[in-house]
Amino acid sequence: FSDETNFKIFQSLLLDVYKKNGHAADVIQSCNNIVNATIDIYNFAISEMLPTPAKSHYVFNLRDISRVVTGCALLRKESTDTKKMFTKIWCHEVMRVFFDRLIDADDRNCAFEKLGSCIKTHFKDKIGDLFDDLAGSPGKLNYEKMNGLLFGSYFDMDTEYEERKYELVQNVVALRNLAYQCLEEYNSTHKTKMDIVLFEYALQHLNKICRVMSLPGGSALLVGMGGSGRQSLTQLAAAILNQSLFQPEITKNYGVNEFRDDLKIMLKEAGGYGKDTVFLFTEDQIKMEEFLQDIDCLLNLGEVPNIFQIDEKQEVLELVRLAAQGGNRNLDIPPLQVFQFFVNRCKLKLHLFLCFS
Repeated sequence: FSDETNFKIFQSLLLDVYKKNGHAADVIQSCNNIVNATIDIYNFAISEMLPTPAKSHYVFNLRDISRVVTGCALLRKESTDTKKMFTKIWCHEVMRVFFDRLIDADDRNCAFEKLGSCIKTHFKDKIGDLFDDLAGSPGKLNYEKMNGLLFGSYFDMDTEYEERKYELVQNVVALRNLAYQCLEEYNSTHKTKMDIVLFEYALQHLNKICRVMSLPGGSALLVGMGGSGRQSLTQLAAAILNQSLFQPEITKNYGVNEFRDDLKIMLKEAGGYGKDTVFLFTEDQIKMEEFLQDIDCLLNLGEVPNIFQIDEKQEVLELVRLAAQGGNRNLDIPPLQVFQFFVNRCKLKLHLFLCFS
C-alpha cells in the first residue's frame, strides 16, 4: 500500500475508536498527527534499521503501524487532560513497538533523534518540553530516560476490560506499591514463592509485559540471561492483571501428546471460557521440534490444526455455541462458524510468552 492508502485506513479506524471512547469532534487533528507520525517512523525503520546477521530481528512491516495505532486507540476521554496526552501516548507506543527491538546504542540514538524530529514535524512540539519531568535538567533527555514514560491499565482492574482506562503512570511509587501488593498475594496462594526486588528498571519491564498482556492477541519474546527475571516478571504481570498463567512441567516422559494435552486445556480456557490466559514457555522446555511448530501455529492461526478429536471438538462447540450466537438461544448457526468463533477468541485471549537467552 502507498502511504496515502495506509493513512486513510488507519486514520479512519483510529477516529472511529476515539469517537466511541467519548472524544470530542476536534480529535480528528490528533488522529491525523498520530497516523502520519507513525507512517514516518515506519518508513524510517524499513530504510535505516535494516536486518543483519547480528540483528536478524530488525524486520518491520505494516503490523507495526497497526500495533502503534491500536495502543494509541486505548486512550479514553477520561485520561486525556490536554492534547499533549495524544503525543505522549504516541511516543510510548512507538517506543514499545519499534524501539524495544533495537539492541545497538547507535541505533537507539539515531531512532531517538527521529522520534524528536517526528514530534516537531507532526505534533508541532519539542520532545524536551513535552517530557521535561523525565529530562531532569534542560536538554538532558535521552533514550534511557524516555523509558521512564509508562502507560498502563492496571490501576483500573475493577472495571470491565472494555472500560479500563489506559493512562499515564504519574507516579512510579504507586506502580511499585501495586506490584509488591500483588507479589504478596501471589506468594500467599502459591507453593513456589517469588522473592524479587522491583527496582526501576524491573518496573519498566513489568510495565512492558503488562501492556502486551492487555492487548488483544498480545504475545512477546523475552530475551535475556538466565536469572534476569523474565519468568518472574511474567508471572507477576499475570497476577497484576488477574490472568490465568500456565507453564508446562517437562518430565522425562513428556512428549508431543502431553504437550498437546496441555495446549487443549489452555485453548479451552481462552477460547472456550473467554478468559485471558498466559502461556509461559522457556527454551529449556523445547524438548522436541514439534513444540515450536505448534507454537508457530498458535501465533499465526490461533489453533493447532486437528488437535481436537471429534468428541473433544463437539465439547468445544457446546462451550462456545451460545456466545457465538450472541446469546440468542433460538439462533442456529453452522458448526464450522461456531468453531471459527472459538479460534478467533483463542487468538485474542491466549498470550504466548517465550523466554529465550
